[in-house]
Amino acid sequence: MKTKNLLLGLALSTLTLQSCNVLDIDPTDTYSESTAYASIKNLDLYVKSFYNVFYSNADINVGANLAMDDGVSDLIKYSWFNVAEGSVNKLFYYDNMMSPDANYRSNWDDMYEQIRRFNEYFYDVHSGFADNLDSDQLAIRTAEVRFMRAFAYQELVLRHGGVILRINEDRVDDHNQRAKARSSEEDCWTFILDEYEKAAQILPEEWTGSEAGRLTKGAAYGMKARAALYAKRWQDAVNAALEVEKLEKKGVYQLLSGTSKDSYMQIFNTVNNKELILPVYFQQKTKQHMFNHFFCPPYDTEKAGLQPGTLGAAATPTDEYASAFDIKVGKDWKSFDWTHLNEYSEGPWGNRDPRFYASILYNGANWTGRQLELYVGGKDGYMDFSTSASQDYVRTSTTGYIFRKFMDESDNINYVDIESTSYWIEMRYAEIVLILSEAYARLDKFKEAYDYLNKIRTRVGLPILAQQSTWDNYLEDLSKERVCELGLEGHRWYDLVRWDIAQKVLNGQRLHGIKIEKTGSSFLYTRVECDTQDRKFPKKYNIFPIPSSELRNNIMCEQTPSWK
Repeated sequence: MKTKNLLLGLALSTLTLQSCNVLDIDPTDTYSESTAYASIKNLDLYVKSFYNVFYSNADINVGANLAMDDGVSDLIKYSWFNVAEGSVNKLFYYDNMMSPDANYRSNWDDMYEQIRRFNEYFYDVHSGFADNLDSDQLAIRTAEVRFMRAFAYQELVLRHGGVILRINEDRVDDHNQRAKARSSEEDCWTFILDEYEKAAQILPEEWTGSEAGRLTKGAAYGMKARAALYAKRWQDAVNAALEVEKLEKKGVYQLLSGTSKDSYMQIFNTVNNKELILPVYFQQKTKQHMFNHFFCPPYDTEKAGLQPGTLGAAATPTDEYASAFDIKVGKDWKSFDWTHLNEYSEGPWGNRDPRFYASILYNGANWTGRQLELYVGGKDGYMDFSTSASQDYVRTSTTGYIFRKFMDESDNINYVDIESTSYWIEMRYAEIVLILSEAYARLDKFKEAYDYLNKIRTRVGLPILAQQSTWDNYLEDLSKERVCELGLEGHRWYDLVRWDIAQKVLNGQRLHGIKIEKTGSSFLYTRVECDTQDRKFPKKYNIFPIPSSELRNNIMCEQTPSWK
């Protein structure tokens, strides 16, 4: 008899403090099918255990390699080289850091293990184990599992192209069983889009009370819109996103007012706010993460009472990222430019786009009751990037910046048993607006494209952009807005690849930081390279190779041509 993972001992408290409880407690035991399907309550516990697929793909839930998706882009610079966390630097410097035999960024095994569990669920339902349950309630739980299986496949296709579709619902068909060929990328996207549509037809518009955070109709249509965009099915992307817009007009979702840095910050520090479509919640001591531990300002060790040099700055924002945010000069908003520093009456950090303050910490920024000192010799410090082993695990920024987005300001983090519980945002309404803009542009409907693009700008008090009428000119505007709005949320690398500009932006380039030196009460700013050599990002890096282990175990699976 097979056994099922059940979430047990779940004590729900208030929504504000513990809305994540419904999703994030690990299974404590295993039970037979008769127990798992004995009641809707038991089935809920079983289905909620599947939500781990979102934790597995949450960039803030970093593992040993700190492999954030935006880390392999122009937005983030990793500080170390000769340790596991230096893998990203080595990826860009060496020729052998991505291969069929070794690819630390691949999620192949994890996603197929999750898919096997989803398929077990479908097999059980088809085998009659849930026949005594309320059919409407069962349909909702099945729609959740259908969504999650589509999401797991989407994460595989984004990285590997066409993959092996193991989707038989009458029996368990997983990658450890028999040989099976890869499906085309087009067929994979068709399956994924169809699954999201099926889920959207069943899932509720909202969950209330302690169930908030579960999958909804808006999440299904939103993820379908994202998948359609990557599948280059522009009208499908528009249609799905418009379904989410209908929910926004009903009050389910909202672009939060963001004309000040504090109001914009609500997106990232207010549980269950109206902009969130698919949040991934954490809970202290039960399901927490180490984002603060790795990336906080280095001098936070003082407050935590820990040994200096043990926290923070394992990776930091680049100046390419920081300088993307506009600055207000007099009454006009302008692109930020270090060569015009003398024109900025409040220095480089004053009067910036509100999204800057929600995304990046800078020298002099207020942080947990103190001002950051991100200058040479300051408490948080600065160091030039080096490939020397002497710099490994040195907790100092190599760019002059620190992450702000997703950083937890809780007073009770002690970095020993209490870590960060900031929630990950897999999808929010701003992304839907940007999808509509991009899909309309692909359909040569530039008026509609700029109507939506300007919604993103005006909500933070920026002026509207002049309408362009070609894709290339529009892409410059779109790219900047997606960086400023969605930076650190895991989109940038995929944007560069699907726009076919990854080589232009990443190959043969060097990233930059700001070296700050204090002289009396003044600061000297120098824009410096934080790479020691040109980066390498060949065309074949746009798609991951199929792992050698899969090729050995599956004689019908063929390697991607560029990796043969």
